[in-house]
Amino acid sequence: MSTINNDEQFAALFKESIASDYKNALLLMNVSPDVSLFKFRKVLETLCLLYAQHHSYEFTNKNLWEQINELADICVIHGSDRELFHGVRELTNDGVHNKELSNEVLLSKALASRTKVLDLLESAYLSLGLGERIPKYELINVGGQEHKDLWFNCLSSCDYKEYLSLGVFYEEMGDAFESQALDDKSFSVRVQVMYSFAAESYKSAFQLCSKKTITDVISTDDKQISIAQQSHQILFKYALLCLNNKVDNLNITEVTILLNALAKRGFYAAYAYLGWCHYLSEDYKKAHKYLTHKRAEHTVFLYQRLGVLYSSGKASLINGDKAVESFKKAVRLGCNKSMFELGKIYYKGELVKKDDELAQNYLCQAIATGNLDAALYLDEKYLKIRELFSGLLDEIKGHKVKVEPQKPFTKATKLGRNEFCLCGSNLKYKNCCGK
Repeated sequence: MSTINNDEQFAALFKESIASDYKNALLLMNVSPDVSLFKFRKVLETLCLLYAQHHSYEFTNKNLWEQINELADICVIHGSDRELFHGVRELTNDGVHNKELSNEVLLSKALASRTKVLDLLESAYLSLGLGERIPKYELINVGGQEHKDLWFNCLSSCDYKEYLSLGVFYEEMGDAFESQALDDKSFSVRVQVMYSFAAESYKSAFQLCSKKTITDVISTDDKQISIAQQSHQILFKYALLCLNNKVDNLNITEVTILLNALAKRGFYAAYAYLGWCHYLSEDYKKAHKYLTHKRAEHTVFLYQRLGVLYSSGKASLINGDKAVESFKKAVRLGCNKSMFELGKIYYKGELVKKDDELAQNYLCQAIATGNLDAALYLDEKYLKIRELFSGLLDEIKGHKVKVEPQKPFTKATKLGRNEFCLCGSNLKYKNCCGK
């Protein structure tokens, strides 16, 4: 409890999605207050689900207004909390639905939402049994001035730390917009711009720190070139932006050179990523060397890739036990890709004994954390919703063709594609005989 110093850290005591949405709401409050309001609404929705789960209750309605009322009806939330829930819902409605409000009005609503959301989190902290006393914390300054100061300082600064901090800020902005772009593609441009700014900031930071450019490291293939130890983290962040396709500045060979330079200098965080670069380049011997190296940092990235390593049979012999063990370690760290992989493994029953219950459980976990591929897989392998729906459509359409009286139709008759077909099906021409 002593480590809780601010509201962002307080929100991090709750579910991971609450921590992420609250952090992004603060980050975007001045830049995109409409998105900030949307993130506060997501916190509200997750809180509703947490209360329901805590009391083993299943909502009968997906509407947020109805869900809040259901929680009140079963006496899970009371008086003031119910009003707070609805208060945040009303404030955030404008961020979700009203596109005509000015940024000033949206910002005022976001600030008000922040206060009410914190009140709800404090109440939930006690109600959900997370602790007996609410930790003391201060509000982070989200006025935006500190970010403006950082940007202006970089214009005349020769301190690489200023550019590194600016790069980290832009990358966080890119991550926040990217999560939003999953639902609204209009944010894709903002995502690309933020990551591009981050990459340029890292390049400037590296040059100021090492007195070399990243291009120098690549062009010499890291032979007889000095790199300041303080710049290792900068180079690593830039390489990962390129490896993860956040920016298209470098190809896989060039990223491999940078990560190899870091690995040679004892930067162990680079080992797993270097191994994966070799895997993508089909140099499986080196892929196995770095992914299984005892100095490789034990991260969710490493565990997920080890799962691939042992299940694919490309860089090592197939080992179902090690593959499952690695994926499970990644799952414990919240990796929904590994949840999806385990779902497939237990469905196929090739690496381990087939287990439909486990398969569906892992697929549902992946879906709950936003993996859309898992949703499609679950539908295809188990639910068959699309297949059933398609069959019903064919049956209905065939039934209509049989029972409806058909009128003579000749090719000489010219119809527009959106006109009703003359065969009597009551369908548009483009969807009937004009197919």
